[in-house]
Amino acid sequence: MAADLLTPLPCSNITLLALIALMLPLLSFLLNSGAVARYAWQASIAACFFMVLSSLISMIILVHVWNGTTFHTRMTWFVLGETGHTIGLFIDNPGALMIFLVTFISLLVHLYSTQYMKDDPGYQRYFAFLGLFTFSMMGILLADNLLVIFVFWELVGFSSYLLIGHWYHQAPAARAAKKAFIVNRIGDVGFILGIAVLWAQFRTLDLETLKEAMSSSSIQGESWVTSAGIALDTRWLTFMGLGIFMGAVGKSAQFPLQVWLPDAMEGPTPVSALIHAATMVAAGVFLMCRVVVLLDMDALSVIAVTGGLTAFMGAIAALTQHDIKKVLAYSTISQLGYMLMGVGIGAPGAALFHLFTHAFFKAALFLAAGSVIYALHQYAHRHQLAFDAQDMRNMGGLRAKLPVTFIVYLVATLALVGVPMFSGFLSKDALLSASFGWSEAMASEGHRWTYIVPVFAFTTVVLTAIYMGRQVLLVFFGELRIKGPADGLKESSHMIKFVLVVLGLFSLGIVWSLDPFDYHASWFLTLMPIPASSVPGLEVFVLDTARANALDSHTVVGLISIVLVLLGFGFSWFKYRPRASYALGYQGRAGFSFLEQLSFKNWYLDPLYRRLIVNPLMSFSRAASRTEKAIIDKFIDVTGVGSVIFAHIVGWFDRAFVDGFVNFSVFFAGKVGVLAKSFQYGKIQNYIILAVLSTILIILLIL
Repeated sequence: MAADLLTPLPCSNITLLALIALMLPLLSFLLNSGAVARYAWQASIAACFFMVLSSLISMIILVHVWNGTTFHTRMTWFVLGETGHTIGLFIDNPGALMIFLVTFISLLVHLYSTQYMKDDPGYQRYFAFLGLFTFSMMGILLADNLLVIFVFWELVGFSSYLLIGHWYHQAPAARAAKKAFIVNRIGDVGFILGIAVLWAQFRTLDLETLKEAMSSSSIQGESWVTSAGIALDTRWLTFMGLGIFMGAVGKSAQFPLQVWLPDAMEGPTPVSALIHAATMVAAGVFLMCRVVVLLDMDALSVIAVTGGLTAFMGAIAALTQHDIKKVLAYSTISQLGYMLMGVGIGAPGAALFHLFTHAFFKAALFLAAGSVIYALHQYAHRHQLAFDAQDMRNMGGLRAKLPVTFIVYLVATLALVGVPMFSGFLSKDALLSASFGWSEAMASEGHRWTYIVPVFAFTTVVLTAIYMGRQVLLVFFGELRIKGPADGLKESSHMIKFVLVVLGLFSLGIVWSLDPFDYHASWFLTLMPIPASSVPGLEVFVLDTARANALDSHTVVGLISIVLVLLGFGFSWFKYRPRASYALGYQGRAGFSFLEQLSFKNWYLDPLYRRLIVNPLMSFSRAASRTEKAIIDKFIDVTGVGSVIFAHIVGWFDRAFVDGFVNFSVFFAGKVGVLAKSFQYGKIQNYIILAVLSTILIILLIL
């Protein structure tokens, strides 16, 4: 295997294009970081130009892999002992589609930001970090082994920390950035452990080599015997899968690590669209789709249940939020749960399909929300009013003032909820059908608890219709709840409207399937190869049965989904319509029931973590600090004082005895020398007399 690893694969023109597409965002980062401040606008335009080129290159790559061609280039990176580790680029259909998605959405966000952020004092820094983030995300998509993926994974986390904390002088933004960074690192601990298990067994992290190595492994009793003849407890296989999944849990904001995503809304709205709708949070889903063939049934089942539970919890939390962006943040958590549920039930193609449709309609929602916020900020500045421009309690009746924003918001909402003729209906229908088919297949094997997954999935459909219907009604219908002049509230610039319209068009079902009622007719799913598991002993027949069940039930599932959407919209209209008591008293509502508090506080996860984890850690830290000051620091101080005293004693002893003895020896030798010198007169007769006297003295002594 080591010899195969060290054999470089040839570089192709497509690989060179991919490298260029990867380097262009990095060039944007370097240019905007090093440009003189007075050329900030020109540097941002150059960044947009670089993203145009990167998007065009990604389209060329997509065309070349459309027929299923795979491009894989690698070379030796380093050698440990006799084992070589490679680095390379791997491009297949899912990877090429993701590259196009990231570059295209990033381009739209760049264009949008030239207007939205034009008066921001950190304008140049903002565009620099956008480039760094896009470069990091592209690295994850192109890397062919888990070690390089992890390097870019951490760089994505760092760049998102910089973007979330763009307004770092504001305490909430600084706290949100730190929270996102720390929570993601918790998930990354599991990622590292999963990588460690793979490296320990196969001495490689190359994904293609791992698939081949696992395919040549076998299950013997309770042991997993690798191709090298090494036996490993099968539980380590599950541990590896769950470890890598933990990395995705942190990055894709899944239970129990979803608490960072709502707080991350403190960053600029375009950042929310780029990071928290289309790219960064999707990295976890893409990673799990990459490694799904390495996962066993136990790991897949945990992923499915976690995804379904997260979808349900996120939808509940979105029901009562006041902040327009936080509603979308919890919605993102919910939809990411759908995607990872798709991975767990053996439908990664459907998961990626929903990832793509969600990227466009959720980016449209975030940027349309940004258009609302921007218009309200301008209105407040023009009339010298003070109010929270993100609080839906200060909105209402905006459809007449912001018609383009309203239409795009409505289209994206219908896509998110899953209304026929819109993109979300196709991808969500694929996931719902797959969840039902999987639970049926698992139940036939005695695992009836798996019905909880489609229960979560279908319940979330109703909840999604309720909270999105509520948001649209409270923001765009009724009367403007701000007490101010009627004039001055107007649509955003042409650039912002252009970006919104493009994203709105991609939210239409016809873009994704010629038959917008049947996801099987989607061109996207035809590009998604059905993964063949590389894990020995995996119950592949269960997944095959699940796919067959999903194919048979998709019509019924689609009808059930439509009914649930109508029920959700009906409830939303009944409770939140403009003349309803809730809407009329919305601005003055202060109290919540327990269930409303449960939703508003996101299941009390933050207080729970604060009480169970943060406060004990802080108490331990304070105790450790007190111990350090009271004992360790004092011990060090006493030791230091004792050392000084001892040094003084040693110094005195050195001066009094050691130096004294030396000085006395010198003094004595000097005196002896002077005495001996006194006898040296230079006269021969004196020397003769001394010699005679000395001889006589010696004779007398002898006698």
